[in-house]
Amino acid sequence: MTRFLPFLLAIALLGILSCNTGERDIKGNALATFYANCTGGSYPSCKSACENKYGTTVTTTNLAALNSCLSSCNTSCNISTFCFQLSQSCKSDCDNYLNTCVLILGASGFGQ
Repeated sequence: MTRFLPFLLAIALLGILSCNTGERDIKGNALATFYANCTGGSYPSCKSACENKYGTTVTTTNLAALNSCLSSCNTSCNISTFCFQLSQSCKSDCDNYLNTCVLILGASGFGQ
């Protein structure tokens, strides 16, 4: 039995490390998605980037592109969306994790 103990410990350690790597990957992907799609890191910055690219006045020419860009900002810069993506790595008490994430990030001004 003692000969198998190091082998079992190695398997347990591998399981723990792979779990942490997966959690880290999900959180890293959520953060990367936020920064990639929420231009400037906040809704006003993202909205301003859309207006700089497509104009501030809606015309028949830019209507679809401007609406799409602003809709993307609205979704990508949303704290609830970001926290939901982070909560995908949650293992227990996920509702509390999501609520805490929204409260803390909202109070800190994240994404605003």
